[in-house]
Amino acid sequence: MESMFGEAHLMYERKRTYTGKRVYRRHYKRQRNIMLLISSLCLALALAVIFGSFLSEAEAKEPEITYYKYYTNVEIQPGDTIWDLASDYMDEHYESREDYIREVQELNSLASIDDIVSGQYLILPYYSTEYKL
Repeated sequence: MESMFGEAHLMYERKRTYTGKRVYRRHYKRQRNIMLLISSLCLALALAVIFGSFLSEAEAKEPEITYYKYYTNVEIQPGDTIWDLASDYMDEHYESREDYIREVQELNSLASIDDIVSGQYLILPYYSTEYKL
């Protein structure tokens, strides 16, 4: 009788071991699939963020315009004033006409804006996008 119970016990142990392995395998496969899914989602999210940031930077950046500062000689004609010259030559690089006139005075060593006479040459600054040698 013992051998009969012994065989039954062995069969039970084998079945229990086999069932345990099967349950373990299923559990392991489920865990592996969940980890693969989470990893794939994280990778997809990271790629979307990186790709999206490149697109937004490309759309947001406008081509930057480079301005170069140049100087020109202008002969003063009868009736010309520094205010008239400032109106003709200054642009948005100066905050005000007074700033431009102050720079013209410094460039030409003028003590006063009234110190110009017809036939005199003044150096006037201006900006251009064209690069000149």
